[in-house]
Amino acid sequence: MNQPADSNTWKPLGVLTLLLVLFAGPIFGPITTYAKAELGVRAGTGLVVALFVVVFVALALGTIRWVKSQGWTLHDLGWGASTRISAVVGAVFFGVLWAAFNVMGYIHQIDPEADPWEISALRVGTAIGGVIIACSEDLMTRGFIMNHLKNGGVGPWRQALVSSAVFALYHSLWTLSIAGFIVSFFIGLIMAGFFLWGRRSLTPVIVAHGLCLFLGEPFLTMFMLAAG
Repeated sequence: MNQPADSNTWKPLGVLTLLLVLFAGPIFGPITTYAKAELGVRAGTGLVVALFVVVFVALALGTIRWVKSQGWTLHDLGWGASTRISAVVGAVFFGVLWAAFNVMGYIHQIDPEADPWEISALRVGTAIGGVIIACSEDLMTRGFIMNHLKNGGVGPWRQALVSSAVFALYHSLWTLSIAGFIVSFFIGLIMAGFFLWGRRSLTPVIVAHGLCLFLGEPFLTMFMLAAG
């Protein structure tokens, strides 16, 4: 994995960013608005999470195909790479707190009657979908982007800034939300920090992100629909 930091470094990242903005971005904006208007918050949440799964898995599979065409392996992106136990412990702590913050935020701000302990088809389905989304999204935005930049001679903190900017861009562009960009950028930096702390392993990143979505769905997406 050695190549100069030229257009060959930035072109694949530009293509991936464009695809994320074009296909994942609208789900955060107009598609969420449509889902809420046509289906209501709960049913709309199921549709939105399903669309996220389809889009992120499709883009992740495309990324994996390109990576393999370059002679890389998933291990080169941090998948299954050895990591620091401290990073995993920190990721568990952060993921649980992140999920609890979002769930309680939904209950206190949107629906005081919501049951954070509910077990339903929606909760189970979105929890499983959330883990799939986390794995796919982190493979691209942390594993691929940061390691591809490293391969191009870009330093670790610039890698973190670029990956966080991409992450924030497709989360907020379609809603034209500056606050959304800032919050997403900050979360992206935390995830990038776990990646670097964990010796460039995706394990702590996926643990933090996956736990948040597994424990926090469907309330995280319901909050997005209800507040949109």
